[in-house]
Amino acid sequence: MQGWRILYRLQLTSHHLSPGRTKHQLVDSTGRHDFPPFKTLEISQYEGDSGFYLLYHPETGPGTDTWHLTLDDAMHQAEWEFGVTSSEWLKMEG
Repeated sequence: MQGWRILYRLQLTSHHLSPGRTKHQLVDSTGRHDFPPFKTLEISQYEGDSGFYLLYHPETGPGTDTWHLTLDDAMHQAEWEFGVTSSEWLKMEG
């Protein structure tokens, strides 16, 4: 996606909280559905947007995201929700 940059990524493992402290749901024409357990998190940013997106990717199916004012806010959300420490994030090149 043009103008979209992935800044950080990590794989959730057995030492992280699962399913996490926040309940994420998808609402569609068939109703309300819980997401499958998330396996990967990414912190991304759109070009020209000063905010940061925490992306939640399950093993299968669509994921979701949350928007945060700062990079620290996005990292703190992952820490609170899953027990991710700042040292676990893999900084992406580019």
